[in-house]
Amino acid sequence: MRTEMNPNRQAKADGFAPYVASAVVHLPNFEGYHKERFEVVKTSLLTMRENAGLNCQTLIWDNGSCAEFRDWLVNEYKPDFAVLGVNLGLSSGRAGILNMLPPKTIVAVADDDMYYYPNWFKAQVDLFCAYPNVGQVSGYPVRTQMRWGNRYTKQWGMSRARMETGRFIPEEWDRDFCTSIGRDYQWHVEYTKHDQDYRITYQGKQAYAVAHHCQFICEAGKIAPFVRFTSEAMSDDKIFDNAVDGAGYLRLTTVERYVRHIGNVLDEELKPKEKRVRRK
Repeated sequence: MRTEMNPNRQAKADGFAPYVASAVVHLPNFEGYHKERFEVVKTSLLTMRENAGLNCQTLIWDNGSCAEFRDWLVNEYKPDFAVLGVNLGLSSGRAGILNMLPPKTIVAVADDDMYYYPNWFKAQVDLFCAYPNVGQVSGYPVRTQMRWGNRYTKQWGMSRARMETGRFIPEEWDRDFCTSIGRDYQWHVEYTKHDQDYRITYQGKQAYAVAHHCQFICEAGKIAPFVRFTSEAMSDDKIFDNAVDGAGYLRLTTVERYVRHIGNVLDEELKPKEKRVRRK
């Protein structure tokens, strides 16, 4: 039965902001691979929020993390929105984020082990607005990422803008990439000796002709159809990259590195900047 009308019947919900920074996180324990990841994930989330360079909300999708991490997330980090559930996998987490937001929301989507430099979100938004028909913009330039998922962007760059092919990504960034994934750099040099960087200039604005699935911004409703709900914990991201590319959307990356991959251990050069997030 009902005795009276709900007093909130005519109230307005706060809703989502135009810009949302999000991440899919998973920290089940502090053993083995995850032994030092508490520090990594906290550093990632703190730099994501503090270095955005524009006003945005934070949305964290937590895939079955342990109680200690969730206590820090909810009571210390205090995101604007938090989804706490069982481990649905990275792809399903992305799908959940993109499908829960209003279609026109500009959302940054990322893994939980990325490091963010100042103005990372603003720089990607500026690039997103400078080019037409953009699907994704990343702030993480990686040479090997240009091997797939950019056929349309390269074709567009050659016909509608100025396309340059060469080795533009600095050696330092390439070394950092290898360190973050545990790859021997000398092996990597031989492995990538034939790879090229594809750089586009359009109306004076430069970008690499690809986007990295580990970190990107997009219009939620535009990219939501390409993310998959799957039972796989770590699905093949190339399927996602190629799907967006095949739909005829530009996939771009800033020529400056605004985001980098950390890995499962925080490097020494990053630790002094983030001492405040060290685990108790």
